[in-house]
Amino acid sequence: MAGTRVLARVRAFGEWQPRDTKSVVLCAALAVICGTLLVTYVEKILVGYHAGSTKAFGDFFALWSYGRIAATHPASDLYDMHLLHTLQVALGMPAAEQNPFPYPPTAILLFLPFGRIPVPVGYLIWIGGTFALFLWAVLATCWRSPAIVLPLLMAPTTTLTMSGGQSGFLSGALLIGGMRLAASRPILSGILLGCLSYKPQLALLVPVALVAAGLWRCLAIACVTAIGLAVAATILLGWQVWPAWLAMLPAYAQMFDAKHDLLKLMPTVEASLRILGFAPTTAQFGQAAAALAVATVTWRSFRHGPARGAVAALLVGTFLSTPHALIYDTPMIAGALVLLIAPRWQARVSFSLAEVVVLTLAVLFPLLMACRVFTLPVSTPILLALLVVILADGARLGRPRSERSLAEGGSARFATPAISGSQGRGPAIPMSRTTG
Repeated sequence: MAGTRVLARVRAFGEWQPRDTKSVVLCAALAVICGTLLVTYVEKILVGYHAGSTKAFGDFFALWSYGRIAATHPASDLYDMHLLHTLQVALGMPAAEQNPFPYPPTAILLFLPFGRIPVPVGYLIWIGGTFALFLWAVLATCWRSPAIVLPLLMAPTTTLTMSGGQSGFLSGALLIGGMRLAASRPILSGILLGCLSYKPQLALLVPVALVAAGLWRCLAIACVTAIGLAVAATILLGWQVWPAWLAMLPAYAQMFDAKHDLLKLMPTVEASLRILGFAPTTAQFGQAAAALAVATVTWRSFRHGPARGAVAALLVGTFLSTPHALIYDTPMIAGALVLLIAPRWQARVSFSLAEVVVLTLAVLFPLLMACRVFTLPVSTPILLALLVVILADGARLGRPRSERSLAEGGSARFATPAISGSQGRGPAIPMSRTTG
């Protein structure tokens, strides 16, 4: 009898119901950790603001400086790293810092309006506006169970992006929103995905997904949007910006590669391999192999349309396929977690212990990456494990009879696979001062 009771307890511990005691305790612990981090960084921002420090708003000062310089100088000056540094120092940036401009010329159109307003006001508009777009994109994927979204949006990915003043919310909103609307509103979806061309390294899997799903109209609109933005940048900024951008990229790559401390803040396969001591060439081959494997997974996932699991896999696979991403790009991982958890939470389907461990690490890994005392390359194994959980979840649930991205009522939503049964198995923190 005692052995039977022990075995029953072990089995019970291995199954985590969304609303049982141990799940509530774990969620509360994560909320305390994430809430403490959020309060700490808000205090840091306020203290820096009252002290008049340009670091108060993280990298947003750099984004603001791009817009200010482009408004008062030839836009091609942004791609002269020495001249740009001189102009940024004149605007108040400490001379020891380096904030080159690696973005394509289309991004200048995004930053240009912010150069005409004060930094604190611009920061509030930038973070507030892009975070609102991110909320729209994520909440719309699980409108029937919005309660689970709020803790995820308090995750370290959110706090670190707010503190960094960077563009993670915007890129996450464009990718999640674009894929959410791909089947139902291809024109709007294509416009959103085309706007992601300001950071093309995060859109590597988008063409693979759209072609695999046969969403040709969406793909065409995305291409037209990207080309239209390039034409607008050429007309408004001059054709010289394009050769200037291409000419500075090798110098930027060389400068970036020399900053070994930034590798720890990069959730990419190449960065993880380099931290482990592999030569740059070997790490690049490893990154290329990972990109090919993830592209194959993306193709297979989207052959049946842009369902929840396929989009979640794309969001996670983005960081396993791109050679260049930083910690502030990871809010879209929170979106992937929502896509995975929301339907099971709503249907009260249990999670296995292994799934709980992976999901917990997926919430916390940006914090581990940012902590100075933690030096292991944790991002790649955790993201790989999360991708496996997403793919296994889709295989376990099976495919719905009709996979679509449009739910009843005329609003674009992800198709939610039918779930049968209710017991399914289922600190000082540095931010990058080099934008990109």
